[in-house]
Amino acid sequence: MKKFIVCALIVLIIFPFSVFAGGGRDRDDAGKPRIAVSLPPAVNAWQVRMREVIDDSVARHPEYSWTVRNAVDDNDQLNQLTVFRNDRYDAMIILPGNGTLLTPICEAIFDDGTKTIILDRNIESTKYTALVMGDNFGAGANAAHVIGQRLGGRGEIAYLRSYMGIPIDMERSGGFTSTLAREYPGIRILVEGDGEFNRDAGLRAMNNILPAYPRLDALVTHDDEAALGALAAIENARRTDIRFIIGMGGTRVAYERFLANDPVYVASMSYFPSMGADAVEMAVRILRGGTYPRDTIIRSMVVDSSNVREFMSDAY
Repeated sequence: MKKFIVCALIVLIIFPFSVFAGGGRDRDDAGKPRIAVSLPPAVNAWQVRMREVIDDSVARHPEYSWTVRNAVDDNDQLNQLTVFRNDRYDAMIILPGNGTLLTPICEAIFDDGTKTIILDRNIESTKYTALVMGDNFGAGANAAHVIGQRLGGRGEIAYLRSYMGIPIDMERSGGFTSTLAREYPGIRILVEGDGEFNRDAGLRAMNNILPAYPRLDALVTHDDEAALGALAAIENARRTDIRFIIGMGGTRVAYERFLANDPVYVASMSYFPSMGADAVEMAVRILRGGTYPRDTIIRSMVVDSSNVREFMSDAY
């Protein structure tokens, strides 16, 4: 019996209690709390700027140990989050490339007790500590109002979505299609494509659409980068029937067109990568035990030639 007690004491000295409890959090060598940031591939200007904003923000908090990673693709982000989960970070900021695919791992991270901040693109769950994102439904609704008014309530349009079926796509599409149906029933969506969130996809989608639809009144996209790619396809095809293009996001190239009073590319439903800094500050506040809003929804603004100068400093 005495030998058993001695052995048990030795085991407890060698292995901390938190290991047996399963609830301990690893610390870096300096004993700092650890925060991981998981981002999708930086394949467009928005995501590149998001990474820059986050890097600048975490540098202002050296009292925490930060790990910031961009994934190569959706599966890589899933693997990345699995590793982060196993490493038992105190908090994670997650911008899910595919909110549907990553919902289970985000839920598991939250269930483990890790403070979980979802950034920009929602997941299909309410299992998170805090959410910081733009008003995607409102962006879609705003786009419907802009194109509805530009076309005088009548017309036939093409519609480029982004990774069809993921939460951000469904939110933007929900706002757009419901507003069209309710307030502009004379506008018909003739064809949909997937512009993803980059120029190459927008170019490819529009190259597929144009030969099949010899007349379109307008194009609405979920992303300015996709819109710019689609615009290149339209110009290459010398199509003059497409009178208006609407984007979302707030890229500098689009804003420069607004400054020049481009007659075709007329507006962007914008919110900005600066929300990355909001998410970093949210994580810090949570770990410090401060109060915070569970859902922070950043308003989507209609940016066009009339107000673009006001937002040029925010463009990416």
